[in-house]
Formats: sequence, structure tokens, C-alpha cells
Amino acid sequence: MRFLGLIFVILVIGFMIGFMVLNTQARVDLDIFGQKFYDISLSIICFYAFVAGMVFILVFALADEIVLRTNLRRIKKENKNLKKELDALRNLPIEEEK
Repeated sequence: MRFLGLIFVILVIGFMIGFMVLNTQARVDLDIFGQKFYDISLSIICFYAFVAGMVFILVFALADEIVLRTNLRRIKKENKNLKKELDALRNLPIEEEK
């Protein structure tokens, strides 16, 4: 699965680099949160947008990883307690009915 993810990342980066190379001459004006930037290369804007997207994905992936690890730790602890209880029940002496 990691191999397919790596292939996907390489393809996305390859397409991004190709798009940037093809648009090196394009110049645009940019308005971000009311702040205006004039005559900026489209390839630079695409690069910064790509990096910003990667950072957002990283933040969400880390948050998801923390939740998963917390749940895993809780389930392992519960499993350990259930194994102790099961071992205790197995070691109870057998009482005969009269």
C-alpha cells in the first residue's frame, strides 16, 4: 500500500513540476485576504499552493494519527485487562455439586 502511495506522490509532483515548467511565462495578479500582489509568476503561485496543501494534509493526517493511536492504546489496555480476568477465571478451583 505504501508503494502505491509513493507512486501517487511521485506522479502528483511530476505533474506539478510539468505544469510549472509550462507556465513560467504566465504572469498574474493575486488578491489574498485583501492584500494585492501584482505581476507574479503563475508557477510560483502554484508551488506555494501545492506546499500549503501538503501542510494542511500533514496537519489533518497527524490529528487522525493521534486519535488512532489513542484508541489503539485504550483497546490494548482493555485487552490486557480482559486477558487477566480470563486467566483468573481459568485458575478458579472447580467445585463439585452435591
